[in-house]
Amino acid sequence: MNKQIKVLLTATGGLAGYSHYRLLKSIQTFQVEVVAADINSIFNYTSFTGEPLELIPKGEEDEFINALLKICINKEVNVVFPCSSNELVPLAKNRDRFKRHGVVVAVSHDPVELAIACDKLSALDRLAQQSTLANFVPRYYRLCNKADLFHAANELGYPHDKLVFKPRFAQGGRGMVLLGHPKKDEWLRSKNGGEMSLEWLDSLVEEDELADFFIMEYLPGVEYSVDVLCYEGKPEIIIPRERKMVVDGKAVVSRLLRHEGLITCVKELIQMFNLSYIVNIQFKEDRYGQPKLLEINARVPGTLAADLAGGINMFEEALNLIYFGRIKNREVCWETECGRFFQELYR
Repeated sequence: MNKQIKVLLTATGGLAGYSHYRLLKSIQTFQVEVVAADINSIFNYTSFTGEPLELIPKGEEDEFINALLKICINKEVNVVFPCSSNELVPLAKNRDRFKRHGVVVAVSHDPVELAIACDKLSALDRLAQQSTLANFVPRYYRLCNKADLFHAANELGYPHDKLVFKPRFAQGGRGMVLLGHPKKDEWLRSKNGGEMSLEWLDSLVEEDELADFFIMEYLPGVEYSVDVLCYEGKPEIIIPRERKMVVDGKAVVSRLLRHEGLITCVKELIQMFNLSYIVNIQFKEDRYGQPKLLEINARVPGTLAADLAGGINMFEEALNLIYFGRIKNREVCWETECGRFFQELYR
């Protein structure tokens, strides 16, 4: 009989929540009961499946760890898969508290390295120091004041070239601004505001906010998302995906692509930051076709269903790693494409 386990998923109110639920329920090696958790109950797949939802504080709030641990104890949870970036470092710092209650938190073990990886700017700083990874670093500048902002824009070729102004800590493209040459009528009609001029940005951002942002070159090429299963810096499965169509920061059409350059880079990144369990790393090509690092998401990404289409259930292999110390399937069906569409639930 298959081993029965309880898996707690966070951020189940996201668009990937139901997809993750179905991936876990499709596992053959284990009989999985899913415990859903989210910061609110406004929208969640559990409202339609009839299963309970556990409400938890945000990852950065002081009550987060105690609240989540209490749920794990009461629900007899075996494994926690965090799906929100702001939960990662607090969980890494408190892994042993969960372990004492028989709970495995599937998060990287080193909170210091994890914090660097989750900070887009600090991660680029670390890569820039490695000669073997320098080609994967976009041109970027750290910001402290308005003078830095205008100096960096000039050095990066603005106004001739477009630029990207982005937060150090965010997910799903939140807070990112494309700096260019907007025409008023086009800007008013564009989705999500479109491009913004540097002068407009200057009028909107306060000087004391700039340390939480940085500015980098605009990358016009192909975008990639690389899903990884790893343990203590050793990658077990690496699956690059071409993000063929992206809507609101989410890949709606993906193609599994055996990109050897990305695979080599990701192996070194996983080792450098000593990452563990399911991780996602995003890249985008510059004007010359060279992939550049966008961000490291050291957590479960939203498009794991694309990997399943290629023959790999990342959740199942992560559980194999936790319980058996090894994975069972490495065979990827490359060139498989995955399209994501809304799926209705009724009650």
